[in-house]
Amino acid sequence: MSLQDLTVQLRRWTTGEISLLELQDWLTPILSADSLDVEESDAQPWEHAAEDTRLFWRIIYLFEAGGDEPSLRLDAERIVACLDSTGDASATYELLPLVLDQDRLTTILTKHLAGTISRTGFLGVVAESGYPPHAKLWLTHAPGPALDRLADRLACSAYQEVAALLEKAPE
Repeated sequence: MSLQDLTVQLRRWTTGEISLLELQDWLTPILSADSLDVEESDAQPWEHAAEDTRLFWRIIYLFEAGGDEPSLRLDAERIVACLDSTGDASATYELLPLVLDQDRLTTILTKHLAGTISRTGFLGVVAESGYPPHAKLWLTHAPGPALDRLADRLACSAYQEVAALLEKAPE
């Protein structure tokens, strides 16, 4: 199984072609075949497509953990959209914490920009967020217009633009 296979299954689930149960049934043999012992694991996927493999397993474990079906469906839609937008497993993996926390992050950004959440409160949220270090750094230094642009790009699922924003100094 590959990241591409998983993406196809997630897309099928988000469009209603298969049910959550069918998606979980598809995941079961993958999880059953995975040896938790590193010495017994197949090294080939890690040697030939490490970024794809890393994202593949992160998504597998996310959906294996289960949860509220509408929330999982929204996460799946956003993950697929992020992969489509970036075309890159590494970029998608880096953005995944922001993508999975997108609603909360955009709400916090909006409230911070409106003055409802103080700068200190905003910085506290960022510090405890679990976002990648470069995203935290960007968020802590970004002026209001840059934060507004980030919230807008997230809301539009323009994930390649989000990745580009976070890779350079905020303006």
